[in-house]
This record gives sequence, structure tokens and C-alpha cells, in this order.
Amino acid sequence: MSTAPRSNRLPVLRWSGAVRVRAAAVSVLIVGVAFVLSAFGVLSLLRGSLYQSADNAARAEALDMSSFVAVRGFMPAYLPIVAEEMAAQVIASNGDVIASSRNIAGQAAMVDLAPAPGKVAVVRDVVLRVRRFSHVDLNLDNRFVVAAVGFKSLNFSGTVLVANSLGAADRAVGLVELSLGIALPILALLVGVMVWVLSGWALRPVEIIRAEVAGLSATDLHRRVPEPAVSDEIGRLARTMNTMLERLETSSDRQRQLVADVSHELRNPLAALQAQLEVAVAHPDAAGASMLEGAILEVNRMSQLVADLLTLARIDEGMLQLRSADVDLDELVLGQADRLRAPGNVEVSVAGVGAARVRGDEAQLTRVVANLADNAARHATRRVEFAVVPRGEFFDLTVADDGPGVPWFERQRIFERFVRLDSARTHEGTGAGLGLAIVREIVAAHGGEVWVEDAKPGARFIVRLPRTDNPGSPVSGARPNDRRGVRKRTNVARAGGPATSKG
Repeated sequence: MSTAPRSNRLPVLRWSGAVRVRAAAVSVLIVGVAFVLSAFGVLSLLRGSLYQSADNAARAEALDMSSFVAVRGFMPAYLPIVAEEMAAQVIASNGDVIASSRNIAGQAAMVDLAPAPGKVAVVRDVVLRVRRFSHVDLNLDNRFVVAAVGFKSLNFSGTVLVANSLGAADRAVGLVELSLGIALPILALLVGVMVWVLSGWALRPVEIIRAEVAGLSATDLHRRVPEPAVSDEIGRLARTMNTMLERLETSSDRQRQLVADVSHELRNPLAALQAQLEVAVAHPDAAGASMLEGAILEVNRMSQLVADLLTLARIDEGMLQLRSADVDLDELVLGQADRLRAPGNVEVSVAGVGAARVRGDEAQLTRVVANLADNAARHATRRVEFAVVPRGEFFDLTVADDGPGVPWFERQRIFERFVRLDSARTHEGTGAGLGLAIVREIVAAHGGEVWVEDAKPGARFIVRLPRTDNPGSPVSGARPNDRRGVRKRTNVARAGGPATSKG
């Protein structure tokens, strides 16, 4: 069952447009909603406060008037009122109007309320027809709040009604509502314009970074994007981009160097193989076993070079598959020691080899020991020594030779690819400078480290690997090809500098 490939693109908004426009529109929408909700709240509070003030004024006037009527015991011709937007009536217990203010004289009772003596009742939105009897234009509407107070005197009992106009409150609320209706859209628009301008100013470094990256090519990877002085998101983006460009430049340089090195390394064996084949074709009778042996030797050299390059490529891509198992490191060392001892070219000592079990890939660890053994045998004068000793939570594998040694200033470089010291080039062999580079990568994948020391005389290569019972071993607890966090530890220097390769 096939699955569709996952896309690396970010989700696309349905409404396309510039980021600045979207930011401005969203800000206007949010601020507009906030302003509208705030306006409703303000208008509600203002209307409630003004209406409550009108209620209190009518209540106070009704209480004063009821006290006046109850104490005096008589009714004036017209009831006095404190404001022309008010109206008053005195209603007898049988419902007749026995007194009223001048502006509602002759009208029926405003409301049908008859509270008990001393009690107060209030009702709003009462419709009244109020005459304007002064030269002042009050603009009274027909919406009033009416307060009713019951009273009882020596002569009679009844209800005092006082009406207070709601027109002033409504006009105030309407004026504020009109002001907010004009001001809020203008404020929301100003906010949108400010967000548009400020977002453009904030995104200007992003546009500069984009333009700089858009102008890069494979030959311009040395260029860098400008980094803002502040350490904000854009500053971190610029630094991340420069870090990425640095990695790309390093990778490109390594690829070019790799092509050059491979071309250089393959040129000699191919030239030798071509010469031998041409001699064999030109003189078929003279070409014997020596010609074929030379051709086979050159082919083997190229095959080994290609295999080493393939291993390094897999390591670089994180595709080196490590099989996690318990490995007897001492048996691997003894096996390689027997292999070196067989030709009789060097004396091999295993006196320092003790029992050691580590967690890792037996085939890859065998390659580590074999590469170190071949390197030592190629540079040794007479003797190669192996040792495996415990060091706390690790085992140290030591391979020493009595050859010319490695200068201290070359110990940082000797594990780099295609690096062969001058002393290495004076020896015959098929080494291309990849053996110790492979050792470093494989050891790193096992959570270990490798370095070189002075053996006085000669060189001593030391590989430190975690023990089987060490929970910190990446091979024992992580994915076999998980090399993150391990590779940096391979460059730890001991006795003069980090490890590198003799070739």
C-alpha cells in the first residue's frame, strides 16, 4: 500500500496577501471587536447610571412633597416642583386627582399606583403629555420615570406622584453613542495603519535576508546574511541562516575536496593498470604472471578505496547500521595480532591484552582493530604492541608501534580524510589516508573516542569504548545508527592534542 509523500510546505491561508496586510486586517478585526464590546459596556453603564439618577430625583421629590402635604394638611392650587422637566400629582384614596403641578393640570392620574403610607414605588417609561409653560424649550419627550409615595394626614390620605423626564438621560446616551460610533472606526483604522507600518519595519530584516539568500548560488556560499544587533526572533533566524550557510559551505568544500582527492588517488592505480595492460597487449609473450599480479594489486587498491569511500558516505548520511551485541574485544585483538604475526615482518606483543566485553557491532569493531593494526604494521620498525585494559566504565584498546611516531602538531589532523603525513608516504603500501578516518567515525558511533600519543619511540593509538554494563553506551540503548551527540567526542585530545591518522 503506497502512501502519498509528505509535503514540507506550511499550510496556506485561504486569503492570500502580504503578511503586513494580513497583520493589519487581523489587528483591525480584534481591536474593532474589543472596541464594540467596550462601547456596549460603556453605554450600558452610562444609561443605567443616568436612569438611576432620574429615579433618585423623582423619589426624593416625591418624599419631600408627601411630607409637605402630610404636615400642612392642605393642598395648594398648584403643586410646586423643583424642575420644569418634572410633574407632580396628589391622588386621593378613591383615585381622584386632587392637586397637580401646572404643566399637567387637568390630566388624569399618571399611573395607577397606591402604595401604603410611607412606602415608595417607582415605574419607568410612563407616557405623559407635559405642557411647556415657560419660555425655556426643554425638549421634553413623553418618556418619564414616576415615583409614588403613600401618605396619610389628619384630614385625608392618598398618594403623591412625581414624574421625572428621561429625555436628558436619553440625549446624553445618544450623544455618547454617536461619538463612539465616529471615534471607534477611526481608532481601529489608525491601529491597522500603525500595525501595517510597524510590521513593515519589523519585517524589513526578513526581506533583506530573503533577498540575500535568493542571490546565493553554489559558488557564493561564503556570503552571509546580515545579523541584527538585537537577539530577537529575526536575529535568531539570521544566525540560523548563517549557520546553515556555513554548514553548506563546509559540505560543498568537503565534496569538492573529496572529488579532488578521489581523482588524485585513483589516477595512480589507473595509470599503473593501464601501463601494465598496454605492455601485456603489446608484448603478449612477455606478459606473464608478474603483469597479472601487478594488475590485480592495483585493482585491489582501487576496490579498497571505493569500499572505504562507501563506508564514509554511509556514515555521513547516518546510514551505518550497527548491530548491537556483546563483543569480546580481546578476541578481536588477538585475531588481528595473529594476522600481523603470520607474515613475520614485525614482532607482535599481546602481553597487555586482558578480557574485555563491549557492546557494539562485531564487524565494525573488527574493522577498527584491523585498521589500527595495519597502520601500526605499516609504520613499525620491528615491533607492534596490543593492550586492552579497563578504565572505570570504559575499556582502553592500545595499539603501539616503534616507528617514526606522529608529531604533536599533526595529531589534530591525522584522522582527517585523505591525510597522510610525509613519513607515511615514504612507506610502501596501498593506504589512501582513509583508514584512521573510518576508525574515528566507527568509534564515535559506538560512543567512544580515539586519540594518539607519543610512544617514545613510535606512536600509540588509544581507543576508549564503553563497557557492556555501562548504560551510557549509545549502542546499548539507542538506535544502532544513531550518531547524534557522539561525533564531537572523537576529537578529544590526549597528551598533546586530539587524535588524527597516520594514513
